[in-house]
Amino acid sequence: MLRKIAILALLGVVFYSCSQSPQTTEESQVHKISELVAEPLGFEDKVVTFEGTISHICRHSGDKMRVNQLEDADFSILVMLEDFQTQFSPDFEGRNVKVTGVLKTRIRNIDQLEEQHDHDHAHDGEEGHECSSTEEAAKRLQERGITPDIIAFIEMSGYELIESAAAEEVEDEEEIVEIAEAQKSGDGC
Repeated sequence: MLRKIAILALLGVVFYSCSQSPQTTEESQVHKISELVAEPLGFEDKVVTFEGTISHICRHSGDKMRVNQLEDADFSILVMLEDFQTQFSPDFEGRNVKVTGVLKTRIRNIDQLEEQHDHDHAHDGEEGHECSSTEEAAKRLQERGITPDIIAFIEMSGYELIESAAAEEVEDEEEIVEIAEAQKSGDGC
């Protein structure tokens, strides 16, 4: 008897937890690309989700694409396709996509830090040194009066192609025209 009550209680807990609405987490929040590229260090190594339009898929290696922000194409981000490389082709350019992945950063002008470091220490034979993070490298550049050029990119872990409202309207209009033409010719129901 106690066993049946325990099983019923467990089922009740499962049904209750399944009926609860999911909590919004950082991972489920959809960010704007402009947000991600404006403050990339705030999102570094975090899972992020964003929507945009595929503006370019690399034709040489096929391992990356550029995604523009939906309402403002001035903002874009590079997406490394990772394991999804074979699922994308240049035919996808112009399509809207929802991307999830880990945001990574790198400093484009890091060589300026190394050049200055080598120049500063050329006389004592000290080797150049690596920075442990983008943030550390940016700090060292700023200490030397160099503005760091930080770029963000995404290592993709999932995606979903999404249809724009305009594309759905065109499809609906084409379907209405097809139905009207079928009815005129007597093929309609």
